[in-house]
Amino acid sequence: MTESTPADHTKLTGRNFAGFAGMMLLMEFIIVGMGAVDLLMIAPLGVLHIAALGLGDLVSIAVFSFFVGLVHAYAGRLAVAEGKQELAQRLPVLAGAAVLVLLLFQLLGYLIGLGMGPGLDAIGQDAEIVPFVDGYLDIRLNGIIPAILVSAIGVTLRTCGAKTQASAVLVVGFVANIVFNYVFLYTEALGFFASPETGVATATVLAQSLMLPVGAGFLLRLFRKRQERFARPRGSEVVAEFRSLAPTSCGIGARHINDYMSATLPILFIGTMGAGAVAATAVATKVYTLYCRIPQSCFEAAFVFYGYVGGAAKSVLVRRCRTVMAYSGITTAVTTMVVLLCSPWLIMAFAGEGVDRSMAQIMFFAYMISMPAYFFDQLLARFLAVHQRGNVLFSVSILTYVVAIPLAWYSVFVLDSAFLAIASRGVVFVLSALYFRKILRRDYWVEREPQLV
Repeated sequence: MTESTPADHTKLTGRNFAGFAGMMLLMEFIIVGMGAVDLLMIAPLGVLHIAALGLGDLVSIAVFSFFVGLVHAYAGRLAVAEGKQELAQRLPVLAGAAVLVLLLFQLLGYLIGLGMGPGLDAIGQDAEIVPFVDGYLDIRLNGIIPAILVSAIGVTLRTCGAKTQASAVLVVGFVANIVFNYVFLYTEALGFFASPETGVATATVLAQSLMLPVGAGFLLRLFRKRQERFARPRGSEVVAEFRSLAPTSCGIGARHINDYMSATLPILFIGTMGAGAVAATAVATKVYTLYCRIPQSCFEAAFVFYGYVGGAAKSVLVRRCRTVMAYSGITTAVTTMVVLLCSPWLIMAFAGEGVDRSMAQIMFFAYMISMPAYFFDQLLARFLAVHQRGNVLFSVSILTYVVAIPLAWYSVFVLDSAFLAIASRGVVFVLSALYFRKILRRDYWVEREPQLV
């Protein structure tokens, strides 16, 4: 396995962008596949365990979306350092600060886990599944360190040009997760766990823990090949970096949670309209979620290539912005048209017997109608993440509660329209994209070097 020279992968070319986006798409599907495997392997044990694992996974995704803010903040700073070829000076300090933030996040995860059982009871969840969900979440939330460390290692490999190795780490985790699930669910090892759900959670944490030495080995080989000479960071430098990284990570993480709520609560509102509406919306959501892996992969590629010049002057930043926007926009526009044309067959593939396929098709259009606004919202948010503007990302995401959720509520309970409940999210995308553009033009796309924290 050979890698490019340290500078080659930072050059913004169509080939480099496509290669990075394609790798991200593969990794996105592997990550989604790991969750799907968990559900498939517990399914033979009965509907009770399917419901418990499904709810536990839903809650864990929401909680982990906050902690992943650390990975995105770290990735932005790492890309800037790599673009300036200052990795040897910046990585030890940045990694030390990230570890300190991660330790605090693990403590927070432990405290959240303690309140999960009482919290599920308080909101009226089925008493029969609460112990199973609580056991699953207890293990997952005590495994924040390996989960985030694996993500950070993957980001480091990708940013430093080692895309193949980053993908290999995920493949190792995917296979290990299947093996551990089988052992913990279908052998005598099941007797060591309080429930099948705790077995599945343990399988996930162990698979992530196994990925750590594999990823670390790839990193060591990469740094030796590049002949990087890392100096021991001074404590004062790490503390200063920590004081900057922690609030940025929290801001980005809070935005993730708010975005998650803006997508989830409208579906819960639609749930009051009957099983038919829920089923049709669920099918449309599944197709839309899978499709979004394509533009999301482009956004991640744009994030990295913009980050490589994140500390440069206006002419370079604006030129890079326009180029990655063109690459991402063309890909998104073409794939959107293809998916829209193929949507009847895609809906048919996911719609089981009894699902109103016409309604599912309409609900899918409700998602897709806001795709242009979604594109600019997400892409500009990635640029702001490079500039470490977690405060802006968080504050704008409050529109979820001020605009998105009230509009969804009004659409369902007053207008009796599931279509508008989903389509109204586009209003928030438009407002946030306009504000993000204003901040970027005012603070960064100017004739001076921006002062990055």
